[in-house]
Amino acid sequence: MAKHYDKQFKLDAVQYYHDHRDLGLQGCASNLGISQQTLSRWQKELRETGDIECRGSGNYASDEAKEIARLKRELRDAQDALDVLKKAINEYYGAAGKMTEAIYLEVAEKAETAHKAGRRVSVSGMLKYLGVSRSGYRAWLKHVPSNAEQRRETVKAKIKDIYDESKQNYGAPKITKELRKSGEIISERTVGKYMRQMGIKAQWVKPWTITTKDSDFSSELQNILDEQFNPERPNAVWCSDITYIWTIDGFVYLTSIMDLYSRKIIAWTLSKTLEVSCVIETINKAKARRKIEEPLILHSDRGSQYVSKEYKRITAGIQCSYSKKAYPWDNACIESFHSLIKREWLNRFKIRDYDHAYRLVFEYLEAFYNTKRIHSHCDYMSPNDYEELYRRIQKDEFLMAS
Repeated sequence: MAKHYDKQFKLDAVQYYHDHRDLGLQGCASNLGISQQTLSRWQKELRETGDIECRGSGNYASDEAKEIARLKRELRDAQDALDVLKKAINEYYGAAGKMTEAIYLEVAEKAETAHKAGRRVSVSGMLKYLGVSRSGYRAWLKHVPSNAEQRRETVKAKIKDIYDESKQNYGAPKITKELRKSGEIISERTVGKYMRQMGIKAQWVKPWTITTKDSDFSSELQNILDEQFNPERPNAVWCSDITYIWTIDGFVYLTSIMDLYSRKIIAWTLSKTLEVSCVIETINKAKARRKIEEPLILHSDRGSQYVSKEYKRITAGIQCSYSKKAYPWDNACIESFHSLIKREWLNRFKIRDYDHAYRLVFEYLEAFYNTKRIHSHCDYMSPNDYEELYRRIQKDEFLMAS
């Protein structure tokens, strides 16, 4: 059965050790009938806290003494937690000055919240335990930010908004472009510096890799496109490809068609198999959405779906272009897009099944990539905006000519 010692015994034991150091810790403990570790713990506790706790019921002089011991224990734990917190904040903000300013800001917000709730809070007490200057806090409250400081904080807030709206994907170049659209005069270098200070960065897109293999090496399949990836108008050139998406339930397959003029994904289908019917369905969707029977050129790789009889039937009247044998760079734009959607979005999730994958693809394509995400190819506009600009220019030219 575990032994319990009252507070007085513990204090006396420590005093006994101090009075008989010549016996050593082990000798004193042996004489007292306790372990060396126990005596060492009591001595350390008294030295560090000025008191010794009494654990277990019946070892406290009163309920009040027991409550005091509990509060002292909580206080010690809180002080330890604050030490950890200060170190963590210091690591995050990188410099003591920034850490102190962050503490001042949090204390001020907490004091204001408590005041609105009609609750008293000790600002001095918080500052004391956080280890920062109370006079410095008062000076900080009276400090009026300079115009430069105010502008810097305003720009940082705009950067954070743009970054969040891009689903945390944009880096300094694209954020700089967006800021300039809103009238900000700022360099890409400054945006990059602010982003580092804020601890945010772009999603890195690794180079895409080959995900399909050619199944037809016939010389009859011609590369009409020949890496001319910049047509002068929409619906001049479409390109298509299939990529796989991993889910817990097994792979699903995304078939996409891109209009090379704007890099817009004009149609897509998510399927559980690699049947040619999925490609046919995607082509029919593209024709319906673009309200045309066929584009000038439809480019793809030589995968089995794209050289099948069904594919050739549905694309009759379209100039079908094929990548060279074992050379996926001929279809680089759509290959790159499939790498992009995975890196910027899908790889963040542990995708459960087909339905989960479908919702994620829909959100990225229909609520971000086509409508919001700016592209360097589109003069830092979204694909939708880039095509709308083309239509406005064509309309203006028509009116001027008539």
